[in-house]
Amino acid sequence: MMKKKLLILLFIIFIPAANSFSSITKYFGSSNLNLDETGVINFLRYLEGTFYAEDIFLSRAAKLMSPMYYAISEDGKIGYGWFCRSTYSSDCSDDFGAFKATEYCKEYSGKKCFIFAYRDEIVWNNLNIRVKEFDFVKNIKLFKELNLFDEKSSQKVNKENYLQYIHMDNDKCSSDKNSVSLSKLRGANLDCLLPGRSEQSINDKSGNEVN
Repeated sequence: MMKKKLLILLFIIFIPAANSFSSITKYFGSSNLNLDETGVINFLRYLEGTFYAEDIFLSRAAKLMSPMYYAISEDGKIGYGWFCRSTYSSDCSDDFGAFKATEYCKEYSGKKCFIFAYRDEIVWNNLNIRVKEFDFVKNIKLFKELNLFDEKSSQKVNKENYLQYIHMDNDKCSSDKNSVSLSKLRGANLDCLLPGRSEQSINDKSGNEVN
């Protein structure tokens, strides 16, 4: 009897979680994709939680946030991040995050966008590869193995200088696609920060509701 109760409890816990995950997979990308070195650097910026916060007016170069969703335009030219204001992405709710990330990316880029990564896992084309290494050279190798890298990409970044791109604090770029070319648009150029937005953790939301 005890074993039966335990199985029922596990069923109750895991089924909602499975349904929640299946509801976001419709936003995952599934086309052929070739990212250049800017795309790889933006992905590493996303993993480290370093980005230009469009919804925060002070300290725009936000850091110490956990990655939740990384969206990219359908041509792979523009990236957009969605983050949790906590050191753990599990501290934030997954509800509507994928939808918001792709919609903000679409609004920002003017193109259809899809989810490339969920937290630290590349979900494009159902690859489901978790990325734990932030090393640029190792990730270039990984992207090549996954057929996600453009072999004709420029080679401005290397193992000696990649951290200066990932840890940028400011830029001279814009978030207005209507006023600048891709060479000055955040999320599209190596010398520009990754644009993105963040959400409060569940605990922060609860605290605000109490107050």
